[in-house]
Amino acid sequence: MSGKLCTGAVTKNSYLPQESKAFSEGIYHRAQGTAVAYPVTDNPHAAASSAGVAWIAGWTVANDAAGGTITASDAPCVAVPTNTISV
Repeated sequence: MSGKLCTGAVTKNSYLPQESKAFSEGIYHRAQGTAVAYPVTDNPHAAASSAGVAWIAGWTVANDAAGGTITASDAPCVAVPTNTISV
């Protein structure tokens, strides 16, 4: 939904700018190439932190779209890359 922030997880807080940015970063990181070249372990945030969880959720959205493209419905709150995601 336009104008909303999202983190890839249901939260009770709608204002999570750091987490929303991390979610988007995770999507774009994985969308750059293959899962081997851009693994989930590249997460720059502490894995258990809210930003770390959001980054992994974004990475997973892109990884699930491997071989195709990410649709706006997969990540409705961020501008999604338009390239085909490498397997």
